[in-house]
Amino acid sequence: IESLNPDAVIVVAPSDQQILDEDAFVSAIEKSLQTAAACNCLITLGIKPSRPDTGYGYIQYTDHVINHDFHKVKTFTEKPTLEIAKTFIQSGDFLWNAGIFVWSAGAIVKAFDQYLPEMHEIFADARPVYNTGDEKTYIHKAYQQCTNISIDYGIMEKADNVYVLPSEFGWSDLGTWASIYELAEKDY
Repeated sequence: IESLNPDAVIVVAPSDQQILDEDAFVSAIEKSLQTAAACNCLITLGIKPSRPDTGYGYIQYTDHVINHDFHKVKTFTEKPTLEIAKTFIQSGDFLWNAGIFVWSAGAIVKAFDQYLPEMHEIFADARPVYNTGDEKTYIHKAYQQCTNISIDYGIMEKADNVYVLPSEFGWSDLGTWASIYELAEKDY
C-alpha cells in the first residue's frame, strides 16, 4: 500500500466480529482515519466493556487526549483471569481490545523499522516486486523468514504513539463460544 501511496491511511479489521450499529462504526473509522493522517499515530478501537470477560484482551488508557477523543494507551493485557477482568471493569480506564487498527502507511512502516527491524528489512527488500506479478511468490517466501508474532506484541505494546478511541457500535468478537452463545437465538 505504501508503495502505491505513501500518504495512505489503512484500516485493519478482523473478519470474525459482529457490528450491529454500522453508522457508529463508520463514524469511528472516519474519525480514526482523520486522526491517524493528521497525528502520525497508531490507533486502535477500544470497546466499552459490558461485563468482565476473560476471552478478550484489554486496553488501559490515560487522560492524555488528542483530537478530543483519542486517549493515549498505557497498557495492553491479553485475556486476564476473571478476578483481574473484574478489577479492570471497576477501574473504569480499561476497554476491550477489538483488534481494529487504523494507521498511516508511514507510521506503521516506521513502527516496523523501529520495533521489528528484521521483519521490516525482509519486506523493504521486496519493494521492487510490490504490485507486480512477482509479489505473491516473494511474499510467500518472505513470510517463512518472519518471526511469528502478533502486531499487538510486536508493535502496539511497544510503540509510544498508540492511541485508543473508546467506541460503542454493538461490537462482539465471534471468536469465543461465549460470544456466539450470547448472540445466538435460543430455542428454549
